[in-house]
Amino acid sequence: MTQQEPNVRQFLDHVCQHVRAKELHPEIREEISGHIEERAESLQLEGYTKETAIKEAVKQMGSSEAIGKSLDHAHRPLPNWRMLAIIALMAVIGILAALNIQISGSMNNHYSNLFESKTMLTGIGLLALVGFYLSDYRKLLKYADAIFLMTLGLMVMTILNSTVVNGSGAYFRIGPLVINTMAPSLLLLLMSLAGMKSGRHTGWLEFITQFCYRGAVPVWLFSLGGSMPLALIYVIGYLLITWHANKKNMKQWFILGLPIIGVFGFILSRVDQVRYRISAFLNPTQGEDYQLIQTAEAIRSAGWTGHGFAAPNEMLPSLQSESLFPYLIYCFGWGAAIVIGLLVLLFLIEIWRMSTSLHDPAAQRVTIAFTTVLAFHMLWPILMAFGMVPFANIELPFMAYGGSTQILYFAAIGMVLSMYRRKNMLPSAEVAA
Repeated sequence: MTQQEPNVRQFLDHVCQHVRAKELHPEIREEISGHIEERAESLQLEGYTKETAIKEAVKQMGSSEAIGKSLDHAHRPLPNWRMLAIIALMAVIGILAALNIQISGSMNNHYSNLFESKTMLTGIGLLALVGFYLSDYRKLLKYADAIFLMTLGLMVMTILNSTVVNGSGAYFRIGPLVINTMAPSLLLLLMSLAGMKSGRHTGWLEFITQFCYRGAVPVWLFSLGGSMPLALIYVIGYLLITWHANKKNMKQWFILGLPIIGVFGFILSRVDQVRYRISAFLNPTQGEDYQLIQTAEAIRSAGWTGHGFAAPNEMLPSLQSESLFPYLIYCFGWGAAIVIGLLVLLFLIEIWRMSTSLHDPAAQRVTIAFTTVLAFHMLWPILMAFGMVPFANIELPFMAYGGSTQILYFAAIGMVLSMYRRKNMLPSAEVAA
């Protein structure tokens, strides 16, 4: 082999010294040695000896440093500064919103350290973002099946030993800590689902595995945990991932997708709370939905200028979470709605642009999963504030308080940014897999 020739090996070593994407070194060595071998064979036909032909072929390749730097530039890490700027602005808005709520005293001494807690959670979230950004997402996806199974186990433990907080049984107590495990479970399940093998055309056993284990069981567990909005998001994410994993095969998608829609519809029809929320949404003037009525009044009274910084409003419940968006409008007027709306729109456009530029199929599916979750959580509170969708316990990512769930949102974006950063650094064999 040409690569084993001392001068060829030395030339390839010098080239690779300048390429930071070490994963590409074997592919680069193979490609360049192939060019050298082709040129050496041509030179031998012209009368050169084999040894002389190889030396001349290496010489004709040019500067190893120039080639290495050119390849490094072509395969350099790609930071997405636009997305980082959008996330930074959302984080700043979230911290200022927490300060606004704390000073207003509207929560009757609840969350008396909201600003400090939000600042700390944001800092931890940013560290999680940086950590996942610098890591290799492929190493995490290797354990997709194990993560999926452990997440289902965590959901079962939560259901069997749930701690009720604000009427929700989605919390699990670990000593003094009370953690919402259902919301993080959604991200973990969809991420691991995206990293699993699709198992196309492998018969009924694979169908049962995908339909029951990967589809129906998570939906059922979300419903038992009183998290029907999360169940809906999971169904949407499951359908999109299945569509992508099966190469957009309509027959496969119908076989695996329609039964899940049927299971979700059946469960939905059996939940009294869902029927109540829909009834209240359709008839808000009858006083059945206090939240919608108070939200509409807060927005109506705000006008373009609002009521000012830290304006008290004890009528809106959960200012730090579900009611954060209408409360910011109440304080700062329609300008706040426009700023937040534009940031959400820019975020969704940018994450969609990132997803379409990725070459690794697994990375594409993970980005689809995270986009589904984040888009739902960003759009629903805004639409909910204007009475366009029923009330649900869904809060704005990066801006609402959110506890440990917000940290997970930062980690998810860090992982997406890592995928985008590495999109030009992956060997062709992995991209084609």
